Formats: sequence, C-alpha cells, structure tokens
Amino acid sequence: MTVILTACTQRKRVSHSPLLCARDLPGGTLSDVVEAWTDRLNQVKVTCPAKHLYCGRSFSEAVKGAQNIQADLYIVSAGLGLVPGDVNVPSYNLTVSKGTADCVMHKLNGEYSEADWWAALGGAEALLHVIKQADPVVVIGLPSPYLRMIAPTLALLSDGLRSKLRIVGGRGVPELDPRLEDFRLPYDDRLDGPDSSLPGTRSDFASRAARHFAEEILVKAPVASIDIHRTLAEASMSTWTRPTTKSGTRMSDAALKSIILDHWSRAGGRSTKLLRILRDELNVACEQKRFAKLAAEIRKEQAL
Repeated sequence: MTVILTACTQRKRVSHSPLLCARDLPGGTLSDVVEAWTDRLNQVKVTCPAKHLYCGRSFSEAVKGAQNIQADLYIVSAGLGLVPGDVNVPSYNLTVSKGTADCVMHKLNGEYSEADWWAALGGAEALLHVIKQADPVVVIGLPSPYLRMIAPTLALLSDGLRSKLRIVGGRGVPELDPRLEDFRLPYDDRLDGPDSSLPGTRSDFASRAARHFAEEILVKAPVASIDIHRTLAEASMSTWTRPTTKSGTRMSDAALKSIILDHWSRAGGRSTKLLRILRDELNVACEQKRFAKLAAEIRKEQAL
C-alpha cells in the first residue's frame, strides 16, 4: 500500500488531557523523560483516530490526498512518535519547538536533538518498518522541522528502500543525507501561483504538493521510477506561472488567530517572529497593534 507521511499540528479538535502537558513533566535524562511521558500516555484514554485529531489546512490536505487514492496515512508526531491515521490516540500538548511552555526539549538534561527525542519515542523504528512494508512508494510531505526530525532515520535506508521515497517540501535541511535528494520531486512556488490546481501558503506547501503528486501523478503511474515521476510532475506544472508579489491578504480575526496558532510553536510564541512569518512568508496583512491584541488573546487562552 502507498504511504503518505505528514506532520502533526499544535491545534487539535479535542482538548488535551491535563495529564498530557509537557510543562508538567519532571526533568531528567532522555530515557527518564521518555519513560515519564510514556507512563502518562498509558494512563489516558484515547479520544479519536489520529486523522481526526489534528486541525489546519496542512493536515487536511494530507488526509484528502490519502483518502482519494486509498493510501495509508502516517503522522510524524512529537508527542506520539509515528502514528497511523486510523489508530485512536489521546489529545496532548507537547512540542519540540523551543521557547514554548510545553517544549519537551527544555526537560532534557544533556545535549539531545529533536530527532533523538522522536527516536526514543519509537518513531524511528516504526518508520523503518513502515517504509519496508510500503508498496510501491512512500510520499514524504513534511515541512523542514519534521524532515529534520526523521532525517537520521532516512539515512539508515538501503539503496532499495530509498528508491521508494518521493520527497516534497522540507528544502534546506542540511541533516538530510545528500543521497535522498535524488528522490525529491520538483515542486516549487508554481504550486502557489494563480494557475495551480492547489494554491495556498508556504505553511501548507508540503501537504499540497503531496496531495497533487498522489492524485495527479501517482494514480496514473503508480509503479514508475523516480525519473518518470519527476518528469510527470514537472510536465504538470510546466504551464503554471509563479505567484506575483502583492500587498498582504486581509483576513478576519478568527482566520488570523487560526494561522497564528498554526505557527505558534515554530516561532516559540515570540511575537516578532510570528509577525514576520505572517507578513514575509504568508503574505498576510496585519497591523502590529491588531496582531498584539490577537497574540495576547491566544496566550490567555493557552494559560486556561
């Protein structure tokens, strides 16, 4: 079965269990903190299938792509490791994005990376198993932070297993084995342009590219080589123009808060960085005073 790999999101449809907040974990070694977190996970009842837990366009595009071609969806999760979309899971509040109260990295005594934490949760072992079992391909639709988290695991793959990979998104990841770049598809900002069949913002680029490849390329050539897949993807985008620079898009307060929440962990909750993401990356117009008010509301809501 084809596999589509996507990332978890901070926003969830179900309120997290009070027991599953990283801020309340005791500090210690990597194994100590993993053990404490796992014990808490085992005490909490599951709430819903993983594919129904996470919110946001980035996640929903991956879900649609997997459903439309009947692929298996797997979620790279900072709190749960690697999760099949159909498996029931608990709601939680844990991130590896530094600067937030629920960043688990602040609990670790010693020099550990986000990849170390994810592997200790069992994510690395699970991903290797999934790739071995997948047929014919594994579509990796991950943004850069999550691609960095799984990069050491992908570096362990044999030549034969690497040939199953189709990578979109996550550019500029120095931790990625250079040999894996041979299996990257040629999606670029034409996917964001006016002619694209799936336009959007940079924050959901990887998931949109994964969905486009799954629905427009993979269904037509499911067992083709990476060279053929790359050629077909390029041909599909050949008549698309790139987006033009324009003044920022205006949005309602509710829509802005939703986007701010999507990037909260990535920016460590820092207002300056969040505002730069809105303006420079997402091309969203937001006056500084208005942004400060919305950010303050989000901080208050998270403290409840």
